[in-house]
Amino acid sequence: MDEWRFRLQSIRRLDDPTLKYKSMRQGITALLSTLLLGFVSFSAFAEDATLPEKAAPLVNQIDDALFSKNTDLEKAQNVLQEKQQTVANQQTELSRLRQQDKELSAKLNRTKKDLENAYQKMISDPKLDISSYQSTYQNAWSKYKQNQKSLFDMDNQLEEQKGSLKDQETKVSLLKKNIADLQRNKLKARAKRLRIELLKEGVEKVSFTNRCHPSMTIAACEQQTIKLALQKAVKQFQTSLINSVSESPTAIKHASKASLNIHVLQHQTVQSGFSDASRYQTIVEARLGAKPDNAAPCQLLDIDAQYCIIDDQQPIQQEVAWFNLILRSNLYDDQVIIDDVRYGHTPLTLTLSEGVHQIRIEKTGYIPYQTEINLKSDSQLRAVLKEEHNQLKTGYAFADGLSQSLSGPELVTITPGKFFIGEHASTQVFLDHAFAISSTPITVGLFKVFVTQTNYRSDAELMKTCVAMINNQMTPQSGHYWRNPGFKQSSQSPVVCVSQNDAKAFTNWLSKQTGFKYRLPTEDEWEIAARAGTQTDYWWGDDFATGLANTGWSGSFWANKSTSPVKSFPANPLGLYDVIGNVWEWTSAPQGLLKGGAWSFSPLNAVVYSQLFSEPSTAANYIGFRVVREIKE
Repeated sequence: MDEWRFRLQSIRRLDDPTLKYKSMRQGITALLSTLLLGFVSFSAFAEDATLPEKAAPLVNQIDDALFSKNTDLEKAQNVLQEKQQTVANQQTELSRLRQQDKELSAKLNRTKKDLENAYQKMISDPKLDISSYQSTYQNAWSKYKQNQKSLFDMDNQLEEQKGSLKDQETKVSLLKKNIADLQRNKLKARAKRLRIELLKEGVEKVSFTNRCHPSMTIAACEQQTIKLALQKAVKQFQTSLINSVSESPTAIKHASKASLNIHVLQHQTVQSGFSDASRYQTIVEARLGAKPDNAAPCQLLDIDAQYCIIDDQQPIQQEVAWFNLILRSNLYDDQVIIDDVRYGHTPLTLTLSEGVHQIRIEKTGYIPYQTEINLKSDSQLRAVLKEEHNQLKTGYAFADGLSQSLSGPELVTITPGKFFIGEHASTQVFLDHAFAISSTPITVGLFKVFVTQTNYRSDAELMKTCVAMINNQMTPQSGHYWRNPGFKQSSQSPVVCVSQNDAKAFTNWLSKQTGFKYRLPTEDEWEIAARAGTQTDYWWGDDFATGLANTGWSGSFWANKSTSPVKSFPANPLGLYDVIGNVWEWTSAPQGLLKGGAWSFSPLNAVVYSQLFSEPSTAANYIGFRVVREIKE
């Protein structure tokens, strides 16, 4: 009987007014006004509070954004899988074509050897018919070249698909990052919403009956009963508060982990008095409020405490402006990195938030371009990447980017040194500068881009004539020009019917487009590149060999008929194509000097030291050009 005993019961009317005790409440308010219920001590949390209705839409908006981004990610991953499968299929096909290339090459060499043996016999016996050997060789040659074309096309397609796959992988990576950011923001928004929902005040009215100890005074009994009634009010308010929040099931589950730090702000005793000799009943009406600290919402939601950290110096949410940034560079197939995120290659248009961003554009073999930009409006940026000189080696291949999504001609580097040129390689020269020369003659396709952008009209168009070799005579052909040289050309054929003036106009355009100095090669530069370190008449030896170049009377499919598409024949050791035959090529010599031989000239005219002189204004269907790009040391 000496122990405290009390019970809770519903409110009931006290009929006997003599039991009401009216004078023992003084001092109780001061004692109980800051009654706390909790497990740990918390600091005030309400300084940054906003209205609850402003927090809930933010969570909903993030949910909508997450749904949209996840839908985009699913689609992007499907596209990625398709591209991965396409690349895998093309790699398989490329392997098959390479194996077939070995087989066809071996067959071509056998038929070539048979034809050469038959040809030697025909020299001794002019009546010998070698047409069957020629037919077999031509058939083997045709299949070999067709396979090479398929191999070349497939290789290009594969590179394009790899680039497309890389871009798609970047897109998927960005979407995953966006989703991760949104998920983090959602956790912050959930914590913020709960924090706001907890910062409520409410009124609780409770009845409490206490069985006081017989030894207690009436004042002590009343004080104890009111204290216990307020305790009940606090528990009741806490239960009501947690049940009222948006994520009440989760909050209820983890309620034991956090304190709501509930304060009794005001209270008054509505009714009180003894219901019998030992039981004292009071009815209390209290106004209460919760003041949880920053960590409480995260504890109730069972999420990491970092999502409840609030910077007192910054508002929880700021309005941020977004602007377009257009990025370009002087190179093709580079890589753009902004704030440590990869975005693909230039040209590129991005939407970025206002403020400072770290931009890096890189490409293998070049010094990365790095800058910091403070974005305050729509902006454009053009990066100029410079070569890493310590990595420059002879035979290094690269291409400069043009202003649109297109690369310039493939270039091969030549570094300084001693070289032997001229007939029998009898002249020693010292090259004192590095340069890069196009790996093929300039093609119809690239020349067309130049003409389309500049509305340029060639000398052949202005003079309405282009020279052709007919019966060993240089004969002007009316109406012929680079689009119609007198035979069928593809976009990969070397452009012809171009004068030295036309070639220089093209190099000037390339210089403006890329920001680097382009020009025609000197005679020495051309021969150094064509020889590729050899000292023989042709880069493969002193004797002309069938199947290595397109010249007149060479036995090739195009011999004495037309140009051949670039890269139809093997490259020299430096990776340069068509330095023997196909088209004569302009040099920078002001008197009009050409090198290399052509499809309508004898193989003897294609030796590396041979020369052809022609007026700079001459346009012929056997004349083209390749370009040099200067490299600053």
